[in-house]
Amino acid sequence: ERVVFSEYHAVGAIAGMFMVRKGRWKLVHYAGHEPQLFDLVADPQEANDRAEDIACAAVRADLEAELRKICDPDEVNRRAFADQEARIAAHGGAEAIKARGDFGYTPAPGQTPVFG
Repeated sequence: ERVVFSEYHAVGAIAGMFMVRKGRWKLVHYAGHEPQLFDLVADPQEANDRAEDIACAAVRADLEAELRKICDPDEVNRRAFADQEARIAAHGGAEAIKARGDFGYTPAPGQTPVFG
């Protein structure tokens, strides 16, 4: 019954995503949005969201408590967006960054990216 945690803040995402897995259950928490809950044994493709299923209310509450033992997802999301805004501003703003282009790959450590 070990708890597994993951956090993801994608470029252009409207909210951070936090995942907690415990046993057969996986909770996905989106800051400011409704969560998803999946039984990975019965539903390995994660096609049946059980978050609103009253029969799963205790599981959902348990996984939400496990998440909050690790972090406050809304506060982490707020800090992540503030950091992203500061980094964008430090590089001249969103339009300047877009105009620079991208480099189409993730440079290896120590490699200088070549923008195209």
